[in-house]
Amino acid sequence: MDERAGPAKKLPLIVFALAFCLYGFLVFSFFSPYQFHKYVLAARQAIDGALPAERLFDFSPLYLSFHILVQKFLKRPDLFLKLAQVVLASLSASFLFLILRKIVRLPVALIGTAALILNPTLIVLTQAYEPEVLALFLLLGFIFLALRDDWPSHLLSGGLAGLAFLTRPSVLPVLLFVPVYFLINPSRARTKRLVSAVCFSLPVLLSLFLLLNRSERVTGRVTLLTMNPGTVFYEGNNPLSWGTTSVYPYLVYDLARQYNQTPDVQHELYRRLARLSTGKDLTISEVNGYWMGKAVRFIRDHPRRYWHVLAHKLFHMFHSYDWHDLYNAYWNQKELSRTVVPTIPWGVLSALALLGLITRAPQWRQSLLFYALFAGQAGVMLVFYVSARQRLVLLPAFLVFACAALDFMASQRRRWLFLAAVIPLSAVLVIPTGLMREEDHLWQGVRTSGDHLSEAYRQRKAMDYPEAEIRAALALAAAPWLMDSVRPSDLGFEPAGFAGEALAHLKPATRSEMFDQAFLLLEAGRYENAETVWEGLLARGRRFKRDYYQSSAPQYYLARAGIERGDRETARRLLLEGLRSSPGDPSILAALTALTGDARYSRKLFGYLDDISAHLYLGRACLLAGEPEQAADHFAQVADRLPDYRSAQIYLAAAKGLAGEEETAASLYMEAVSVRADPVLLEKPLLGIFKSRSEKSPADVRSLFEYGVLLRQFGHTKDALTVLGRANDLGSSQWSDRVRQEIQIVERIDEAPR
Repeated sequence: MDERAGPAKKLPLIVFALAFCLYGFLVFSFFSPYQFHKYVLAARQAIDGALPAERLFDFSPLYLSFHILVQKFLKRPDLFLKLAQVVLASLSASFLFLILRKIVRLPVALIGTAALILNPTLIVLTQAYEPEVLALFLLLGFIFLALRDDWPSHLLSGGLAGLAFLTRPSVLPVLLFVPVYFLINPSRARTKRLVSAVCFSLPVLLSLFLLLNRSERVTGRVTLLTMNPGTVFYEGNNPLSWGTTSVYPYLVYDLARQYNQTPDVQHELYRRLARLSTGKDLTISEVNGYWMGKAVRFIRDHPRRYWHVLAHKLFHMFHSYDWHDLYNAYWNQKELSRTVVPTIPWGVLSALALLGLITRAPQWRQSLLFYALFAGQAGVMLVFYVSARQRLVLLPAFLVFACAALDFMASQRRRWLFLAAVIPLSAVLVIPTGLMREEDHLWQGVRTSGDHLSEAYRQRKAMDYPEAEIRAALALAAAPWLMDSVRPSDLGFEPAGFAGEALAHLKPATRSEMFDQAFLLLEAGRYENAETVWEGLLARGRRFKRDYYQSSAPQYYLARAGIERGDRETARRLLLEGLRSSPGDPSILAALTALTGDARYSRKLFGYLDDISAHLYLGRACLLAGEPEQAADHFAQVADRLPDYRSAQIYLAAAKGLAGEEETAASLYMEAVSVRADPVLLEKPLLGIFKSRSEKSPADVRSLFEYGVLLRQFGHTKDALTVLGRANDLGSSQWSDRVRQEIQIVERIDEAPR
């Protein structure tokens, strides 16, 4: 007996060693050294006193404190953090093995442990500096200790549970069930049950007290609110979201790209937009309430869509596809999928876990912790969204019930009957859907576009303008939804135009690429061709997912084509049709407001979005509808409240110019590009405005000079030299130096090898 027990006791150590070797190799040698540095940056700023107090509420309390200590006291913090992630993930595997050994036979326990070690989400998050790996370790640790029979273990279990709560407050629903588990445990005397419940609860209550004390010290208010549940709720339940990952308002996404050195800046932008929209210095709680109220209003107005999204979340909670919201996690998993490292698809685990939930029901008292973990974390994801990071904490429950199902089937003579149910369900939960292919298309498009754009800037700097132009066109072809941000200045795309050149590089092989092709056709002014493609996509019934980048409704683009052709009634009909399939779509609501003047649509737009985002959508819609005066009013609201938002200044300049205020337009535009020359956008309207202005004042050196600058920025070097030559001939002591300098710049560009 002792001889057999010796090797058995070593199995957890063997599990740890195997997991440590695998994770250590992948983290230190296989994955790229790029890390998601949110917590690293926040810790450094906190140490330097540069992190505002309210920003503490954006991060995991325990995990941020851990990073601060590491940064403050260790000479090689990066090395230690990587090692800590590997150790925590490896210990999680050992804890799971010990838990499974209490429930199922050894071979099944080993299978379940292997499934955890080889889980791709756990592997890639071990490389990321995010709190999920710590949360998983603490969760499995407290469950393992809670399953023991002595009160010291239960006291320690409560300590780990409290730390898990301080790492990820979303585990609180699970912790509420643990005292109940102790109180109904039939194998222990009533007094011992009560002692165990008290021992577990005391450290958890202490963690709650610590969180309350921290909030009072930081803000002067007592609140349990941390990690912004209101904004996270909005991300999973706004009009553009399908509840699979975080979907921000467009302005939060677009502004965030300006703040590379601000950790997790999206939360800061949520506060900024809410405060600017209300004109009040909202507290953290009020900001969360503001955004939650927006989502609740949308749900209340469109309950059918909410239930549809809820079903969508439920399905994708069990599906194999991992909805990542971290750049390095997504690409590391793609890299991992090309290796020989075996993985068990989540869909197979799901099918087995669903069977285990049923077969384990007679032992529900003994399994209450796992039922609580399953129900609690599934409920959290259904409330928010089902991203890969959110789902990792659910993995232990899936593995326990999946192993219980395997153990049950192994004991049944007619196990093939159960396999007959599990196999088809597994197949359904493994086959990718159209929205998953759309998600991959977005990730890959953004990365490819960024690579081409970086090369375009490099080639422009090297004066290789033809190559830079090809690269910029490739950047747009890879991600047409980034139309306003991928055109470097000083590059020309005649005669086809920027969208036309991108079309030449786009050979659509999928429906997602056909969507992109139709959009570029529309931008290139080839309306009939665009309409043909959009109508074909609608006939196929495919649903698209473009998140904050652009509208996902083909009807919106067909309506845009109708407006361009002057058929506003058809456009209105198409927009209403699109609104039925995509209720709350801000692009459609704004377009209907501009076309019809009906205040119902604008009320919904302001109800579902912050005021500044609503004004941005309305400004673009009014510009499209040929109402530049109204567009200028909306863009002015955005530009006044967000003076650092360059795109709003340029859109305001275009609207002002089209409304007849050409001098104001020129001043606004030149001010915007003086801060940053790249990227350029709105070529057609801006060139028309500056040309008209120069023709009205042919002797005005300033208007000629600024028109020449604009022509150069959009790659029209020959025309720019002609206009600047006229300005130079007029002579002006005030402008002569600037005109000559600009001529020299244009000549260098024009004389570069072509």
